[in-house]
Formats: sequence, structure tokens, C-alpha cells
Amino acid sequence: MTDATPRLGLPLIAASQAQKHVTHNEALGLLDALVQLACLDKDLTAPPQNPADGDRYLVVASNPGGAWAGLAGQVVRYADGVWIGAVPRAGWFAYLIDEADLYVFDGSAWGSFRRTLTAIQSVSRLGINTGADVTNRLAVKSDAALLTWDDATPGSGDMRMSVNKQAASRDAVLILQTGYSARALLGLLGSDDFSLKVSPDGSAFATALTASAAKGGIDFASTETVLASAATTDLGSSGTRRVLVTGTARITRFGTGADRERLLRFAGAATLVHDAEQLALPTRADIVTAADDTCLATSDGAGRWRVRHYQRADGTPLALGTQALAPAGYARLANGLILHWGLATSTDADVSVSFAPAFPSACLGVWAQPVARDAGTLYASQVSDVTAAGFTLRNRRTTGGTVTGAGTISTYWLGLGS
Repeated sequence: MTDATPRLGLPLIAASQAQKHVTHNEALGLLDALVQLACLDKDLTAPPQNPADGDRYLVVASNPGGAWAGLAGQVVRYADGVWIGAVPRAGWFAYLIDEADLYVFDGSAWGSFRRTLTAIQSVSRLGINTGADVTNRLAVKSDAALLTWDDATPGSGDMRMSVNKQAASRDAVLILQTGYSARALLGLLGSDDFSLKVSPDGSAFATALTASAAKGGIDFASTETVLASAATTDLGSSGTRRVLVTGTARITRFGTGADRERLLRFAGAATLVHDAEQLALPTRADIVTAADDTCLATSDGAGRWRVRHYQRADGTPLALGTQALAPAGYARLANGLILHWGLATSTDADVSVSFAPAFPSACLGVWAQPVARDAGTLYASQVSDVTAAGFTLRNRRTTGGTVTGAGTISTYWLGLGS
């Protein structure tokens, strides 16, 4: 029979032992020292000055001095003016009060439990605030998560996260869900091309865009949504970039969707109504659409739409194609020139004519031709006081060599400007 316990080395009372209380008290002292072990420090190489009875330390120095000489690697306690050592065994835990850390003895040295936790490796599952399972081996339940660059090691200042797949035909994807039902897939989906797919129900997916891994080109894969023309033809609610507008209604606005871009195709003769604040058109005039005409429309941050480009299916220039011949009107040519024409009739010899609208820059010239009323009279029209906003038409007639003012005659005029 041994005279000490195998784990803590507590002295045992021998049979017929005298002064049994001494052995018993020694065992109690060791229990008091080693159970719920909490040490003040482990970095001292010699005993501290003025220790208190019951103070405990880990002596990790290889050659401690003073009263600790010969106690290297032991747990020491101060009792009755004497330092007493206990040899630790593998698996002992000691709480270091000065470090607020738990240490474990592995049979040869004391190691920080905190540092052990920072080097966890080959864990089969990890759940943070929730449970991980066979499929989701890492599971996190949190309102937010942060991955940031390493400023402690120190690091490079970069932060990279890699999602690796086995082969091009497999997926490396970020899945965005609502109520655990997928709504968007972002990543490498069955190929090395980068793509974005969206779904309203988690089962049917539409490809929104694809970026070619080989060429870097981006394809916007969007179906063409059909919208019936109306006073407000809401392009913002279409949900697709390409829109087919049907019907023959007068369209005064494209809705209030902000910062949108739409490619439009028309199925018939609708009318786009020019409005500088709601629906700005290239010619600053209404446009009557035709089948397969196309245009590009964008909106600003306030939801005001502008047609950036309009292309007629038959190739007719927009300004000429939108104008119907009438006694008065104007047309904007493809090269920027503007034509104004009209028919002026007045009872006065001098007629003031206004351009509607005025030329943006200047009027380059006006030509006039009066309509003769009888064969015996010669009629003439003179143009004066020409501005970007209008001009004065002076009508005259000659009868028998006498020139007089000509009233109540019709004069055709043509103005050219920019």
C-alpha cells in the first residue's frame, strides 16, 4: 500500500500511526491548495516579497531562485512561512488571476487555454448561436457578420474570401434567400462564366446577366415585356430592360421610376407627347410611332424620362418623318438645321410673323412668295427685321407703274435657321 493518493499526492494515514492529525491536516492543506486551483502569477523566477498565507503560483522558470530553488515546474503554495510544491499531472487546470486566462498542463508544460481556442483546426461542425448539421457544417445566426483585414499580425491590408469548386461544371455560388427559399444566385453556375439568376419562388430562375470568363463581355439576358400604351405607360414597373409598347394611345409620361433605362419597341401608331419636364423627346415635338420603331429612354433621380435616341424602322430621319405637310409648321433636319414655313394673310401691307417655336440660335434667312390675285397687277413681298423669333413681311403691288401697299393677299414664306 502506498502512502499517498495517485492523483493529488495526498498523504494517507497509516495503520496505528501516531499523531494522525498531522497527516490528516497535511492532506486538507493540499486539497485547499490544489482544488479549484487559482494562481496569482506564473512569470516570477523567485518568491515575491511578503506573501500571504495560502498564496499559490505556477513556477515555470527552469531555474527559480530563493525558496523556490528545486521547485521548477511545480505548483507552489505559501503556508506557515514555508513554500511547499506540488508536482502537476497531465490534465490539471489552473486559473491565472493576473492574465484572466485558464492554463492546462499537458504533462510537460502549461499551455494557455485561450491560445488553444484561437488555433482550433479540423472541426467537423461549428454552429454560432445555432446548430450546424451534415449539410451546413458552418452555421451562423446573427444580425450581421464582419470579415475585415488583419491589422494585428500585421497583415497586408487586403481582405480576400475564396469560394472554390471542383470543376467548371460545378457551382461556386452565393445564394440569397427569403424564408429559406432562394431568390437570387450569384457566382459561377455550372460554368466559369459569372452570372446572376433571380427567382420569384425559388424553383424557376431567370438569368439576369452573364459575364464571359473568356472575353469579359457582359450580356443582359432579359425578356421583352409587353405594355399597352396609355397616358401613363409605366416603364419602371415592367421589370425588364426591353419593352414592347402596343396600342395607339397618347403617351404623356413613362411613370415615375427613378434612374431606369429601357429599350422600347413599338407595335403601332401610338403618340409620344413632348413635355420638357415629364417626357422630353429628341425633336422637342410629338412623335407618332410606327410598327417596329425603337427608342432608348432613361429616367433621372426624380423619375423624369428622356428619349435619348429614336430610330424609325424604315430609316426615315426623325424630324422629317414626324411632320405632316400643313399650311404652317416646322421640321428639324438630321444635320441640325430647322425649317419653318407658313402662309401669311392680312389686310395690312406690313405683316408681323412669329416663328413657333423660335430658332434656338438664329434665323439664317427668310424667303417669301405672294399669291397673285389678278392678271393686271404685279405683287411683291419684302422681308425685313429678321430675328430668331420672327420677321416683318412687307407686301406691295404695282398697277400701271404705280406702287402701293398690298393688303388682303396671301404670301407663302420659308425660314431656315438653327
